[in-house]
Amino acid sequence: LNPYQVKRKFNGTLFTAQFNGLSAALKMQDSINMDGTGVTSNEKLAAYIFENVIVDPPHLTADDDVFPDMKTLNEVVTWGLGVANGKFRGESGDADAEKQGK
Repeated sequence: LNPYQVKRKFNGTLFTAQFNGLSAALKMQDSINMDGTGVTSNEKLAAYIFENVIVDPPHLTADDDVFPDMKTLNEVVTWGLGVANGKFRGESGDADAEKQGK
């Protein structure tokens, strides 16, 4: 599988996210739940997205300066989740997005 990358600006910062395939999306879903509950952990979701989906800027955490508020953090994580699930392909609406296979 060749990963797909997509770029989008949030709050003036350009982010690059990478789709790593549906098997990676399944692994993500298994790893982001609160132990034994089946409920998604927002902390685990953000950490997974920053470690495995957002490739630039690298090594993000929820406390980085690129996130001035919870709204921006949630927008980036939600976008990253969509990319992780392959939802960016064939959709319009990201006017500032660049899509490319690598």
